[in-house]
Amino acid sequence: MNTDMKSNIAIVLSIAALGVSLFGGGLQSSSSVEGPEAYMKSVAKEAGLSGRKYDKCIAENDTTAIDQDIAETNAIASFAQLQGIGTPFNLVVTDSQVIPVSGAYPYEFFNLMIQQFNETGTISQDVLDQFEITPLDYSVTELFRSFNPEEDHYKGSANPEITIIEYSDFECPYCARIHTTLEQLVEENDNLTWAYRHLPLSFHAQAMPSAIASECIAESEGNEGFWHFADTIFANQDKLSQ
Repeated sequence: MNTDMKSNIAIVLSIAALGVSLFGGGLQSSSSVEGPEAYMKSVAKEAGLSGRKYDKCIAENDTTAIDQDIAETNAIASFAQLQGIGTPFNLVVTDSQVIPVSGAYPYEFFNLMIQQFNETGTISQDVLDQFEITPLDYSVTELFRSFNPEEDHYKGSANPEITIIEYSDFECPYCARIHTTLEQLVEENDNLTWAYRHLPLSFHAQAMPSAIASECIAESEGNEGFWHFADTIFANQDKLSQ
């Protein structure tokens, strides 16, 4: 092969390599860092889940745990004769009371209930009347799972006297608002636990995908991995709409 031919081949190969770098590789790099799916995957990696395992779990699209949580809210709504349940929907559960709290009530309200319980062992109707809340009949406990530290995503005591079960949606702005409230309450009360359950709303495009992502992380990285995802997503909720 003469020198001119070698030079021409070298030039062609250089141009081809440059094209791949600018177009093929550049496009691939750009797509890997854009969009809610890529963001959720990056948070999963931060939590300790490998990209390969994450992709496999997402592809399996297992919604069993999420469907169970949704079924609980449907059963509760039917029991309480509610038209429907929005997010966040909370159940404040003691050994004798189940108090439904729909919406992102402020820290002061939850703290008032908890402090009264700590002082008297009950939450009075006088307190609840201020917010037009009526406890559910305790038989409603047959319709939802009792808190279980081996199964629930939770923060706080593994053996609580009072439990807040939150049915939530990662894309719901009100859920992001109450997230910091419940976190503060757990930090301040060592007899309290906060259990997170899923209620992804159909009109939030990333609600179900993010719920699935959280379960993939929890399956591999446990309770700590789940909360890394939940805390990060709620702190950066705008990433789900980009």
